Amino acid sequence: MNSRRAEASDSRPARTGSDRGVTDADLPASESRPKVRSFGFVALALLGVALCLFVAFPLLAPILWAMTLAIVAAPLHRRAERRFGHGSAAAAAVTTAVALLVALPFALVAAQLVLEAADLLAWLQSGEAARLWNELLARHPRLANVFESISRRVDLKALVGEWTGGAAKVLRGIFAASVAAATGWLIMIFILFFFLRDRVRVLATLTRFLPLTRPETAELFKVTADTVHATVYGTLGVALIQGALGGLAFWWLDLPAPLLWGAVMAVLSVLPVLGAALVWMPAAAYLALQGRWSDAILLTTFGVVVIGLIDNLLYPLIVKGRIRLHAVPVFIAILGGLIVLGASGIVLGPLLLALTDELVKMWRRRLDRGDADA
Repeated sequence: MNSRRAEASDSRPARTGSDRGVTDADLPASESRPKVRSFGFVALALLGVALCLFVAFPLLAPILWAMTLAIVAAPLHRRAERRFGHGSAAAAAVTTAVALLVALPFALVAAQLVLEAADLLAWLQSGEAARLWNELLARHPRLANVFESISRRVDLKALVGEWTGGAAKVLRGIFAASVAAATGWLIMIFILFFFLRDRVRVLATLTRFLPLTRPETAELFKVTADTVHATVYGTLGVALIQGALGGLAFWWLDLPAPLLWGAVMAVLSVLPVLGAALVWMPAAAYLALQGRWSDAILLTTFGVVVIGLIDNLLYPLIVKGRIRLHAVPVFIAILGGLIVLGASGIVLGPLLLALTDELVKMWRRRLDRGDADA
């Protein structure tokens, strides 16, 4: 009897560490060491990724614009691949075409802007501006009294001297910014070539590391492409049209440097709410102070009705079917992106919003499926 009990007790399964609530500290060193090594390996890898992101952060703008141009030029690249085959030849052809399409218009406009800026500076130095200012003060005695009271309290000559010295600093800053922009442009073109050539490999790597299913990953890539296309084409199209309309209005009203101010309006039109109004509103006030009330009213009406409303009419037509977000979150994303990231925020702000919206929708679909299975 006792031998049978001993055999039964020996045949019972031994209790494991999990049954007794044993922790990693209770395990032998040979069992806990792989877990410690795994944790250390993950921590080291995450540290390396963080350091790489820190090193690449100064080049965020060229990388972002290279990614943007790669998405926009994807249809052209697919055509080039059918003609030249997959590889460096197709990527080099598309990169050269994109570089020329981006560089040539900017070079022509910049050259014309330099000429008009020189003409404007010569007009200011010729004394014509002073003559017009004196005529304005003669026509408006109240304005002359206000200006005289200000001149008593403020040393205008010293202020003009400070502005003149500051203008030299501004010019040096513009030159440095131009050199930095040209360097960033070259880096962007260099990265664009590899984004195009290795597009399939980059997408496969992202697909492998994203914690999503293949249909979810495909949907995320589609949202990214649609948002980039909508943002680039919508913003660029509206900016060009608003700048062209503003320049034509300045030319029609015989205002100085219409191409210069048209280009400035095109750049400022990306700003929500005011945009191009930051240029044509002071011009309308200038016309009113000159006594050209009809021209001032005409410019104000044209700016409010045509230049201001063209954004609300054209942008929805351009982005129709590509971006499915409410106007208020998009407005906040663009404005916040500009404040935080500069010019890159025009694309990155709406893109982050669209990707976050899509990820939240995927999460809700997974929760709904889990509830249905339960």
